Amino acid sequence: MKDTNAGSNLVFFLLGAAVGAAVALLYAPQEGEATRRLIGEKAVDAKDKAAELSHSVADVTREKWEAAATKGKELLNRGKDATQEAIDNASASVYTAVESA
Repeated sequence: MKDTNAGSNLVFFLLGAAVGAAVALLYAPQEGEATRRLIGEKAVDAKDKAAELSHSVADVTREKWEAAATKGKELLNRGKDATQEAIDNASASVYTAVESA
């Protein structure tokens, strides 16, 4: 959970940095066409970085989910085995008690 929170914070930070850079470029003493081109390039870069980060967060989330699912299955199987063992022991005890009687 902490990884996804850090990932979303990083995304918001990068988006804020991109907006700040765009505003700074609007006030820079350049031609309008050069400024628009630079803003477009920076926007594409920010979009690519955000997409890369979201894929990275998705991969980490998927890995954590798979690990949790594997651990859950393992615990379920252990519980199933312990239950079966308890049933077998109880059956053996009842069988022994019936034979003794």
